[in-house]
Amino acid sequence: MADRGASRRKRQAGVQAMRRAIVGAVALVAVALGGVGLYYGTGIGVGEAAQGQHYQVIDGAAANSGDVEVVEYFSYACIHCWNFDPLVDDFAAALPEGAVLRRAHVYYSGLALLARAHAALSLTDAAATNHQRIFRAIHDRQRQFASAQAIAEFVDGHGISADAFLALLDSPRVARVVAENDAASRAAGVVAVPALVVADKYVVNMDVGRKQALAIAGELVRRELDERAAAGADSA
Repeated sequence: MADRGASRRKRQAGVQAMRRAIVGAVALVAVALGGVGLYYGTGIGVGEAAQGQHYQVIDGAAANSGDVEVVEYFSYACIHCWNFDPLVDDFAAALPEGAVLRRAHVYYSGLALLARAHAALSLTDAAATNHQRIFRAIHDRQRQFASAQAIAEFVDGHGISADAFLALLDSPRVARVVAENDAASRAAGVVAVPALVVADKYVVNMDVGRKQALAIAGELVRRELDERAAAGADSA
């Protein structure tokens, strides 16, 4: 009887050990799958961004000094840009010292008025106040901004008056900003938005996904900062 009891207890212990092993294996699989989901869902773990796969180098890109600039080319008429906007805000807030984000509205056919409006607002303190307001008006409320007057009335009292906005909209300063943005986007080969260009040198491949694209842009920013620091140390 004692031998049979000991044998039974031994079998029960073996079953419990097997159950614990199965549970442990399932837990490891769950953690692994969670890790894969985190990697592909957030863009974490980019590693070394590769030319041709993650970004392209702009032909004839000149060396720049000063802050490393990340330009997001966008359009208020683009729903993908609207969805991308909160991620870009988070990315901008996390940029290291020596790097900045700038938004530039593209000047494609039919978007000239919105491009000029964004340039005008960007030359004042009214840009931050009206940026999301314009996006929401177009995509959440189906607002049509078919004229300069319509935009002027919309931004009136939100960091700028309608008259001041209209005067700036037709100014040489706005014309120059729009022309420079358009020339830079063409030089970078930007044909769709949103698009990310780093240091006037790298065009990020947006096909990898929005979060992954921002992670790649962040790596390129760090790479550019390191290269400039090394060049400065060599010259010293």
